[in-house]
Amino acid sequence: METLADNQVTAIRKRGFWRVTGIALAILLIAGAALVYSVSRRLPPGIMKDIRAGIAARQIPNAEERLNKYLELRYGALTESANREKVFVDFFNIEHVKALQLMVQHSPEEQRRSNILAMANWVQNYRESLSPEDRAALNARFQTPEGRAMLRQATAQYNSQDVQYRGQTAPVISQLLKTISSTQQP
Repeated sequence: METLADNQVTAIRKRGFWRVTGIALAILLIAGAALVYSVSRRLPPGIMKDIRAGIAARQIPNAEERLNKYLELRYGALTESANREKVFVDFFNIEHVKALQLMVQHSPEEQRRSNILAMANWVQNYRESLSPEDRAALNARFQTPEGRAMLRQATAQYNSQDVQYRGQTAPVISQLLKTISSTQQP
């Protein structure tokens, strides 16, 4: 038969265990919040828009449909020319370039090539849909000091990536360069 003293010791031990457990959980929660805060501060500001749109579209089996869903969630209806222009110009936005690089590197291996080719096709179709006025407006935009700086920064960011990544994404880069070149044609 347990004595009163034994019961008191057992109760004290249980309270001590729960206190230590509560303190440990509080420390883990604080450390987790600090880690999330630290990581989120290092991510490019616009990456969360890209990630949310990418996650929402990732289960679509067809690469073209997956890309269109991603672009619509990220930029709005692609039937509006202003939204299509935003998509194109963002290829030269340094933060968006970084976000796309992360997305390509972390996309499922079996989807990566088809996603890249779908994006290259999108850029080609965008170029082919440009009116002479649209081409002139894009050219004027990229001829400003800000536009030239944007092109230089995006090129430097792309060139800072490893050779494998640059090789994988060459079809998109080729289409981007052709589009920029086509805007400079009279």
